[in-house]
Amino acid sequence: MASLEAQMLEAIRRGLDHHNATCPMPARAILLNPGNHELFGWEELWGLPVLPDDRVAPKRFRIDCGGSAFGIEEEIAEAIGTEVPAEPLVAPSAPRRDEPA
Repeated sequence: MASLEAQMLEAIRRGLDHHNATCPMPARAILLNPGNHELFGWEELWGLPVLPDDRVAPKRFRIDCGGSAFGIEEEIAEAIGTEVPAEPLVAPSAPRRDEPA
């Protein structure tokens, strides 16, 4: 069984490759949970800084870039859960044929 460090390195490499293939914005940093950041002691991987971030769950990582939507999941869930009162649509009445427009 591979060590957690080896598993994380493999997952981060795959994630970075996927990001580079699908996102037009270049990666700025690799974000790790502070406990994992301290455990591994990585300061840089593949030319990118590795930074601790409290928002990242243990044994997970995030690729930070200019197009990052980090945290947007909560905003979307909140927006979807908000009920907006629907107002009935009323079509404007067209003038009758015998009335001037």
